[in-house]
Amino acid sequence: MEEVLEGRSSFFAMAGTYFLGVFNDNFFKQAALLLAVTAGLSGLQGKATMLFSLPFILFSAYAGWFADRFPKRQVIIWVKILEVVAMMMGAYGILTLSWQWILAMISLMGLQSTFFGPALNGSIPELYPAWYITKANAFLKLATTSAILLGMAAAGIALDQRWMHTEIPFGRVLVASIVLLVSLAGLITAFGIKKNEFSSTTIKAPFPWSGPLASLRDSIHLYRDPLLLLAVIGDAFFYFFSLIAVMVINTMGISELHMSTTATSLLAVALMVGVCGGSLIAARITTPKRWTYVLAPSSFGMGIFLFGTGVVAGLDVNSQWLLLLLFLTGTGICGGIFLIPFTAFIQVRPKSHQKGKVISAANFCAFSGMLVAGQVFSILDGCFIPSSSMLVLGSLGMGAAIFFYVGAIIANRYDKNLQHIETA
Repeated sequence: MEEVLEGRSSFFAMAGTYFLGVFNDNFFKQAALLLAVTAGLSGLQGKATMLFSLPFILFSAYAGWFADRFPKRQVIIWVKILEVVAMMMGAYGILTLSWQWILAMISLMGLQSTFFGPALNGSIPELYPAWYITKANAFLKLATTSAILLGMAAAGIALDQRWMHTEIPFGRVLVASIVLLVSLAGLITAFGIKKNEFSSTTIKAPFPWSGPLASLRDSIHLYRDPLLLLAVIGDAFFYFFSLIAVMVINTMGISELHMSTTATSLLAVALMVGVCGGSLIAARITTPKRWTYVLAPSSFGMGIFLFGTGVVAGLDVNSQWLLLLLFLTGTGICGGIFLIPFTAFIQVRPKSHQKGKVISAANFCAFSGMLVAGQVFSILDGCFIPSSSMLVLGSLGMGAAIFFYVGAIIANRYDKNLQHIETA
């Protein structure tokens, strides 16, 4: 318990830095996506998603090497400086409604997030004992998911504001101002993160010159640890699945149901609120040693609630918006229960000098899934109305439950046999 208390002040600074960064990312992305859908350019959602994901695929190996080679606090501070630069570009793009600048900023934002993730997530096991990792991740996920939902909600609300008459619509001016201020606040809080006495500069791992090929190789090598491989696959599936859901929600709210940007953003917020609740439930019912049993039920739950969302959106029923909020909240609860065990296990399982590499491989897989999600969304957007796309997603979630049920049985059996051999 003493070890937990000692890491608390640094953890608060870390959580604050993460909160502000995640808020800014989602606030800006949601504002840009809503502007695109309102302008009849819903296809830009898929392109923006792919541009955000691409840096993770190209540079994850480098990010893992930096996280293992240099003090993680130092990496985080430099990354937050890059975020300030990115937000300057984004603010200009929003003010001028220049999609080239907006998309360039989203790509640069993906680059800074690529290097931020391994450094921050790799710091958690250095602050806390293994038994507390799941709880620490749940609290961090609660903070970051709160940032996501606040960012998404605030984006729609900010764009609808008309406080004064300005040459550029006031909502866009407000968005540009907020992203700049929040990025500066995030840089300041990063200096409160404690520099750990253990320095990974003693690790002389070779620089991964092959970049994405090194990430691909590291990902393939995960087959040697089936439980870790299952966690990485599940993590990638969650981000693939949830990202498509958010993009479909945006087009469903504005294009199909003709809602305001505020009401549409609140639908996405309901999903994130559910993830917060699910994260807290996961912290209570799972540990890094006992977690696979929740995968199939939570995957099936995500599917059935999204299927219900599609049914409600396609019908002319009373209290439609409230019913959509209810179903999307249920989706998020199941999603939080599904995601948190993966996050904790990926942090705890690798050896100390390999955490950055493994987390980067996990990021590589997750954002490869997100890159594919952008393409899949473009296909769905061209073939189906949004409510029908929800039905497709719901069916996918329910079908994936079978994969995770079988995968958990095989991975656990292999792990038990491996432990028996090592003990013998």
